[in-house]
Amino acid sequence: MRFSLLGPLEVVREGRPVPLGGVNQRAVLGYLLLHAGTVVSTGDLIRALWHDPVPPTARKMVQNAVAGVRRALPADGSCTLETASPGYLLRLDPGLIDATRFRTLLERGRADFRAQAWEPAARRLREAIALWRGPALADVIESVTAWPELTVLEEARLAALEDCFEAELALGRHHELIGEMTSLADEEPARERLCGLLMLALYRGGRQREALAVYQELRHVLRDGFGLDPGPELRRMERDILNQDPRLALARGTAPGRATGPLPEPAAPGAAGAESTAGAESAADRPATAPPSRTPCGRTADARDRLPGGGRAGDAGRPVSERKRASVLLVRTRVDAAHGSSECVDETLDDLARIIAEEARRFGGAVRETLGSVRPVLFGFPRSHEDDPERAVRAARAIRARVADRVAAFLGVRIAVATGDVLATYRDEHDPSPAQLAGTVPHSAERLLAHAPPGGIRVCPVTARAAGLHAAAPEDDPAGGVPVAPGHGPLPWTPVPAHSGPPVGRDRDLEILRGLLGDVRRRQRPHLVTVLGEPGIGKSRLMAEFAADVPGSVLVGRTPPYAGGVFDPLADAVRSRPDGAETARLIERLPAEAGAAAWRRHVADLALDGPLTIVLEDLHRAGTALLDQVEDLTEQLARVPVLIVATARPELRQRRTRWGCGKRDVTTLTLDPLPDDEVRALLPRPADPVLLTLVGGNPRHAEEYARAVRGDAGDASDGAYDGAPVPGPLRALIAARIDTLPLPERAVLRDATTFPESGFRAEGVAAVSARTTEETAEALHALERKDFLVRRPPDRSGAPEYAIRQPLLREVAHAQLPRSQRIARHRRAIDWVGTLPADQADLLVHHYRLLVVLNSPDLAHDAARQAHHALLAAERRAAAAGAHEAAARCRRAAHDLRRGRARGAPSWAAAFHLPPSRRVDGSPVATYR
Repeated sequence: MRFSLLGPLEVVREGRPVPLGGVNQRAVLGYLLLHAGTVVSTGDLIRALWHDPVPPTARKMVQNAVAGVRRALPADGSCTLETASPGYLLRLDPGLIDATRFRTLLERGRADFRAQAWEPAARRLREAIALWRGPALADVIESVTAWPELTVLEEARLAALEDCFEAELALGRHHELIGEMTSLADEEPARERLCGLLMLALYRGGRQREALAVYQELRHVLRDGFGLDPGPELRRMERDILNQDPRLALARGTAPGRATGPLPEPAAPGAAGAESTAGAESAADRPATAPPSRTPCGRTADARDRLPGGGRAGDAGRPVSERKRASVLLVRTRVDAAHGSSECVDETLDDLARIIAEEARRFGGAVRETLGSVRPVLFGFPRSHEDDPERAVRAARAIRARVADRVAAFLGVRIAVATGDVLATYRDEHDPSPAQLAGTVPHSAERLLAHAPPGGIRVCPVTARAAGLHAAAPEDDPAGGVPVAPGHGPLPWTPVPAHSGPPVGRDRDLEILRGLLGDVRRRQRPHLVTVLGEPGIGKSRLMAEFAADVPGSVLVGRTPPYAGGVFDPLADAVRSRPDGAETARLIERLPAEAGAAAWRRHVADLALDGPLTIVLEDLHRAGTALLDQVEDLTEQLARVPVLIVATARPELRQRRTRWGCGKRDVTTLTLDPLPDDEVRALLPRPADPVLLTLVGGNPRHAEEYARAVRGDAGDASDGAYDGAPVPGPLRALIAARIDTLPLPERAVLRDATTFPESGFRAEGVAAVSARTTEETAEALHALERKDFLVRRPPDRSGAPEYAIRQPLLREVAHAQLPRSQRIARHRRAIDWVGTLPADQADLLVHHYRLLVVLNSPDLAHDAARQAHHALLAAERRAAAAGAHEAAARCRRAAHDLRRGRARGAPSWAAAFHLPPSRRVDGSPVATYR
């Protein structure tokens, strides 16, 4: 027996259709097939069949329809419809349903798509699409309520078509596709990815005017219907068509049916583009490549803006360099060829390569090019995480465990992990990963690898501290490595415990949460609260305080930073009850939609006993599937008293700009920085004003600086060569936040750190970054929307002015620029200030002081002398223009530099045990670390 849902409902037994009853019986069977293997309550069936008002005999009508379905099913037990409280359970082989076969083919086709195997990808996707005979359950949907499951199926069909078109475009089949794509675009005029693909096909078919007409029609549809403009990728494609950019064409010599080069890869199941990846990392956090971007087709891709012809849309290449903390994992193999044939060795090495790639992807690492018998995995590039050393150690343990279980005995494996600063160079700011890496970390890892025993793991002391390993380095190990104890399987993930003590300065936020819980209890309706805040602002501590004072049951679920399932937080919340382990395992075993439905039913049952509070932490790590479920909870849950509190970082707003919009009973609460008088309570001594400024009202920052002052920080402090020291954990935390930005915006943010804390404007940042003022202004505006910048009142020229919102953010971003590039940027800034009116000549002071600080001791004296003369000339120019205050500032700075006082050290710097500063003319200037 086979069941067909993708079109009118059909049941076929032994090649002949099975007669079905009226619309109610067909609707009940269709709904049960959509939830096969899951208990469907009678109430759900009633709501699925009838709009309000529900007939008074609805329950009896459902029972009659169920009886009719049972009569239509075979008596051999292959398909059974059982009564299971609180409704019915349809048991059958999922492969008998065409919707299941469609999803299977779709997954296989997308796997080929990701591997850039265009021919099998197109073939499998066409097979999946061919299963559709019309709208899903076309003979049922007109008579029942709108079913979200059918909307999901239809969206999957459209996405499969777009994937198929994209794969076939890579095979040079643009002429054959134009008619089909045009017809679909007429039906779905607002799908940007589809329109981008159609534009590309028309352009390659020599129909440039029609390609531009498609763009204009899409723009009218978006503006008239939604008040929006097409996305930047489509705007860039229109510009490239107008310019007849050769990179839009097929690669030279490509014949139809042959692959043309890299295509946009689909997002990994579950993050950050996060739009579809967690499952995107936790697509947001789990990818082994760069954070996903959008292709001209509106699709997340591994290579930014890379076109099917192998080129890239947009402007000419702009190299980018950045200096960040990273962890390097090296795996060395030694083959004892005497114990295996060459074929066996090759198969075993392939198996090992696959294991390394899978574990790297699971923990967010990127596999680099193999060097001889050494396979490197990089954690921290292209995107860093605050726990990269721990991820590397966990990946090493997982690789070792899988190798011990599955790889032949004649293959010896040694593993090493080292952590430190790495300088990465990108050929272009749209490249997904660095083309070149420099630094001592790979060499340190190689030294550790040389002293690792067969089957052993050695890590450097920095990695050991960051990963929480307490073993000491053996005295006879010249590399100073720390051994990782043997174990079977990866270490389980354990969340960082909440900070001890009550929250400081959060009384108002607690009152809001308590008030919303009271509303839930009074109205007997679910409510969703999203608590947003930057890392360390106190979200988890606030939740701990709130949960401790909540009457009734509290379920707490956490989104793991890596290697988690799609609905792990939901299962984790259920597991937090003493009797919830079995239900949690059931939710984890079920398919995604069925698991979410089972979780909602379980929550509704629990809430029948009284108000229920559910806390879902770190939702910014969640994948698209989980975000969709959480955002719709107030719509999908029954009318029960449930308060759902989700905590997240601002990245959630970047991924979901309209999070919660249009949903009923949804509230967003943003935690602001604490005032200085409350931050002082977290510091161990009377706080220096400069230290309070650095802390910026963030409790986590205050605690890390307090630990550093007490000497408990371990990997203590580092910062810009000319800036304040930053405790290691904070540096990792803030660097991970910076890496949530696309590389072009990261580059603009670092360029902005060239200017003083008081502020900067687009014209100046453009001058130091070789960008146009318009391009820079757009990037600065994007950074302001994402809470990296704050807009200040206009400066003396009347132009909009910005400042970096958080002092520590400025320090970490500034430290990521190589010293030579910082010097070059200050020189460009000096040239730009020279074009400004004379009353702004005092802007030179900041840049000349830092030029002296950044130069090596051999050159600092000459730099100070040149700065002295330049500032005196600026003083004369300002005085002649009547800008006496600016002239006085230039004069004071010139005399300070002449005496060797480039920049005084903060009064609290001694608390971090900084090494002695180098000197110019006998006075401290800076220390290059």
